[in-house]
Amino acid sequence: MADEYPEELTFCYYGNPILRKETIEVEDPESDETVRFVERMMERLQEKSGLGLAANQVNCDRRICLVTFPKKDDYSDVKALINPHIIEQSGDIVVHEEGCLSFPDMYLQIPRREKARVRAYIHGEGEVEFEADGLLAEIVLHETDHLDGVLFIDHLSQVRRAMLRKELRRISREYND
Repeated sequence: MADEYPEELTFCYYGNPILRKETIEVEDPESDETVRFVERMMERLQEKSGLGLAANQVNCDRRICLVTFPKKDDYSDVKALINPHIIEQSGDIVVHEEGCLSFPDMYLQIPRREKARVRAYIHGEGEVEFEADGLLAEIVLHETDHLDGVLFIDHLSQVRRAMLRKELRRISREYND
């Protein structure tokens, strides 16, 4: 089955079922269709000034995410990870404030491992494996979670999630109508 991409990239917000769906591996990372889709994802990410974007956040069920590789005061190195998988997470659990384009104006303290070993296809580089730490690890873990149907709120305790219920309902109502 050939990879299929939506004609229009519409943002999906909390409450949209595609955000809970596990994505499908990309069959041909070098196809013209895949390259065009990634270019359109890049445009949408720039519009929202985000550090990462998963395909299911723009209504596509393919295993693709954009990740910013931060350098000192520079957030311009964005790469598309195609069929990314976390091989290993290590280091201490650290808590940082995270936002998510599918949860407008919501910033939460999220616990994550400080390091991740990642395998992915990157256009122009082929199949690669790399170590991510710090902010890069946070971005990669956040975006690959999306591709697995996991949302950043899933890393919170049930009590904390219950405290957010009203705000989550508001986002779902306001942005999905």
